[in-house]
Amino acid sequence: MSVADPLARLRAAVDDGRLDELARRHGVSLITVFGSAVRTPESARDLDVAVSLAAGTHGLLALVGDLADLTDSDDVDVLVLDGASPTARFAGLVGAQPLYEASAGLFARTQMAAALEFYETAWLRDLDLHRLAGS
Repeated sequence: MSVADPLARLRAAVDDGRLDELARRHGVSLITVFGSAVRTPESARDLDVAVSLAAGTHGLLALVGDLADLTDSDDVDVLVLDGASPTARFAGLVGAQPLYEASAGLFARTQMAAALEFYETAWLRDLDLHRLAGS
């Protein structure tokens, strides 16, 4: 099952303002699409969407439901960037396509911070791998 059509519907929602409305309603400050949905939408199995939520925001299930309705697809996977691991944040931001940002430059700043955190913590991930391997 391709996500090309749901991705096209999501991009159409960007163009006509529906995604902006959804983001404001749910307290979302940043939305990206990433992963195979960006690289190869014709063969991707799911639509990977990353979001950053305002502190104290609740209703993640409602947000996921609204994204599913907007894309007319149940194959939407949502990554909450806030509190995610450095690896997950890197995946959701670096190489991603921004769809919504509450303020100008938010995507760029968040993306740079995620890349910096990912690279600065690489030695910790390497250490974990060595420990798992028994080295």
